[in-house]
Amino acid sequence: MARIFHRIGMIALSGIIAVVTFAAILAAGIIQSGQPSSAPPLTPPQTALANAQHRDTPALPGTFTVAVVLGQSGTDTADALAPYEVLTSSPAFSVYTVSDSLQPAALDGGLAVAPDYTFADVESGATPAPDLIVVPGVNLPDGPEEQAARAFITAQYSAGARVLSICTGSRLLAASGILDGSTATSHWSRISALEESRPAVTWVRGERYVQDGRITTTGGVTSGIPGTLKVIADMAGAAEATRVGTQVGHPGWSLDAPTQMPARSFGTEDAEVLLNTTLPWSRPNYTVELNDGVGEIDAAALFEVYTYSQAATTNAVSATGTVHTRHGLTILTGVTGTDTDSDTLVAGSLTGHRGFGGFDAAIEQLARSTGPGVAVSVGKMLEYPLDRVTLSDTSTPDRWRAPALLATAVLLAAAFGAIPYAARRLWRRR
Repeated sequence: MARIFHRIGMIALSGIIAVVTFAAILAAGIIQSGQPSSAPPLTPPQTALANAQHRDTPALPGTFTVAVVLGQSGTDTADALAPYEVLTSSPAFSVYTVSDSLQPAALDGGLAVAPDYTFADVESGATPAPDLIVVPGVNLPDGPEEQAARAFITAQYSAGARVLSICTGSRLLAASGILDGSTATSHWSRISALEESRPAVTWVRGERYVQDGRITTTGGVTSGIPGTLKVIADMAGAAEATRVGTQVGHPGWSLDAPTQMPARSFGTEDAEVLLNTTLPWSRPNYTVELNDGVGEIDAAALFEVYTYSQAATTNAVSATGTVHTRHGLTILTGVTGTDTDSDTLVAGSLTGHRGFGGFDAAIEQLARSTGPGVAVSVGKMLEYPLDRVTLSDTSTPDRWRAPALLATAVLLAAAFGAIPYAARRLWRRR
């Protein structure tokens, strides 16, 4: 009987060691995948240009002034760049970027934006106060890094500005307190946590955007485009919103289109992305080349789809390390040729099977490199309609990286679990 209990104890100990080892491997992977973005290292010419980016004149031509907030803890790329392109496509809006300092603000994917102004510039009257504030998702909305952003949002809203949050930008709004007592939405993966941490807000699922008074909140990343177009309609009229919406070409959009969409949740179809997140080692790297005149949505799309897929890392490069986008953003990158070990994709040069660029082309590129399953999951995460997208199957080595790592992790956990048996056998031989 004692031998039986001893054997059961050994099996239990081995099982515990194996499970703890496997869990530690996955936890280490999640921690690595969740590391916040950092701005690319800047050369002295880039630093000088970023400082010179500060605009000295308050004269802006548009009827409405828009401030796009850039965080200090890292900002979601498409959350900032997509509404920037949509709003700057209308002459009714004068758009600038604003942050706590003039230091380049890091965006996810390895690039940075040189802000036009600081919060202090707006507060002092050095630049016109905004009629609309755009709030993208930031990495640490409750952290001390974003204290100045929260204060700026609160002050401008109190002064009468409209507020538009994109995706998880609602977390920064909630942290500022201006959503208390309001109805709002956010990225579907964040709403449950927000319901617990911010119960003073009524959180809504299954809507691309929600409007409550002067506050518009949007769902997942690309739902920010319909939400922005709705704000254009509210401020500049339906005809102008329709003109810009046609130019931007977001799939299925019209002012009359329903705002409802399926209430999303994680499912088995997300297994490959989950594997990529928990097992991030040996991921391929893609160099994304940006050139002057690139559209802001084109510039963001590749970084966004690969960031959400966790299937690869990206780094941004350009010929000089400085890029001026189609509508006036100054983006700082690495310099072309500094990384020769990765494949290069040129932002804005890709087109999908239906002839569209932007997210259509980026998602199709993702499918070619990782398989259609990952692309479908990313489309769900981005809330991007895949009606125009053709997903190609693939058998590239990159597709099998995560399954191979999973098998390795299981074998490693089993090996650690066998240690008690090995130790017992060695002890008996003495």
